[in-house]
Amino acid sequence: MRLLLWVFLISLPLAAAGPNQAAWPQFRGPEGGGVGDDAANFPSVFGPNRALRWKVSLPAGHGSPAVWRDAVFVTASDTTSRKLEVIAVSRRDGAVLWRHSRVAAEMEKVHALSSAATSTPITDGERIYAYFGSLGLFALDMNGKPLWEFPMEVAKSPFGSGISPVLAGDFVIITRDYPPQPYMMAVRRSDGKLAWKVDLEKRNSPGPNTSHATPLIWKGRILLHRTGEVSAHSIEDGRRVWWIGTPGGGTASLAPAGNTVLVAAYNSVSDPAGAVEPSPFAEALAKYDTNKDGKLTREEAPANDLFLRKRPGTPDSVPGAHYTIKMFFGMVDANKDGNVDEAEYAGAFARLKSMPFQQPGVFALRPEGEGDVTLGAVVWKEPRNIPEVPAPLAYRGRAYTISNGGILSCLDAETGKIVFRGRVNAPGAYFASPVAAGGRIVTASADGIVTVLGAGGSLEILGSNDLGEPIYGTPAPVESTLYVRSLHHLWAFGEK
Repeated sequence: MRLLLWVFLISLPLAAAGPNQAAWPQFRGPEGGGVGDDAANFPSVFGPNRALRWKVSLPAGHGSPAVWRDAVFVTASDTTSRKLEVIAVSRRDGAVLWRHSRVAAEMEKVHALSSAATSTPITDGERIYAYFGSLGLFALDMNGKPLWEFPMEVAKSPFGSGISPVLAGDFVIITRDYPPQPYMMAVRRSDGKLAWKVDLEKRNSPGPNTSHATPLIWKGRILLHRTGEVSAHSIEDGRRVWWIGTPGGGTASLAPAGNTVLVAAYNSVSDPAGAVEPSPFAEALAKYDTNKDGKLTREEAPANDLFLRKRPGTPDSVPGAHYTIKMFFGMVDANKDGNVDEAEYAGAFARLKSMPFQQPGVFALRPEGEGDVTLGAVVWKEPRNIPEVPAPLAYRGRAYTISNGGILSCLDAETGKIVFRGRVNAPGAYFASPVAAGGRIVTASADGIVTVLGAGGSLEILGSNDLGEPIYGTPAPVESTLYVRSLHHLWAFGEK
């Protein structure tokens, strides 16, 4: 009886917002799937001077908007002051309702394109739960009053945390999936006390072995997309129940698709389109060897040149978008003397070519049983145009992905057969995940172009909307309004 009661409790959804009380309560909305209400009627064409309900200036942030009833919640950071904030904004007029600010003793190290405020807050209608890699986890009431905090040491992932908290039963779930010992923990919603903490299996794949995907609660399990695998864990104690080997890094969050789970397993090293011809070492020395000793130091190596691999569809001008000698200096400097000579330079490219990577892809997985269930779990696989950061999207029987360069792929969610593939006329890098509501698909490029597309059987661009500011957070379509978090603003598009 107790077991049945436990299964019932952990399967309960988040508290309902009630009639006529809208909710997009977490990263990628209800159930973490990126799918909103089919009755949503936000505009398809909008911009700074069109269909703008309001716009509010905020400190920088990469997290997505979370919506509950009459408020929108976002995170923000100020690197100079080390201030980290959760901010509540009125849905009616964009007025700031309250701000909860904290100063970190130390800011976590993040990727050149990332932020100390990448996490999206989550709410159950009673509390708001927020996570920062520089602080830890804490809960506020709906008016911004602190209720409890769970301090954590500063995250030591080389590229930043990049994850958001999720709720499962009475727990708030957080992962820190990076060496030397990755782990996952559950903190009780009611009082912030640790319920359990488990070490995750150490990964031994080429590369940094870090994962940045937000967990997904699916069929009563916690699902993780990790480097080299998708794993399911018990909500009760974090125990690893089953796992499926995958060929990519754990960056894109998983997407529920009925009885299957969609995973974008991207690996830039094994993507043929990312291969580059190395610049002759003599040319590299002529440009960057300032002390003329015939070698390159980490300081001499350029931040945006001497590429090892490139991300297809991403301009060279995007900071930190491609793998450079500087970024992986420790790997290239084989003898660890602080310099890269010609033999080490050539050896780095030779090792990349010889690494035994599996072919990456977008997979539909249907796990059965316990333990290693890789055999037989793959329903279908699509090997082309794989997103690295944006999660896949399942909507109305189809699976959608958006990859760098602005390439939208639409597949049959049951068979993986391509329905269509095309460019959305918004090139560049993509970090925001696609979402769907009201029979439409919404994508947002890092360059700040929000594209609204029809959810039919062909590529139909309904609106291409340039906000003129980078976008890293996933938009939130709620009722008649589309909320967009750009780097320095929160926008609400809809009828006034």
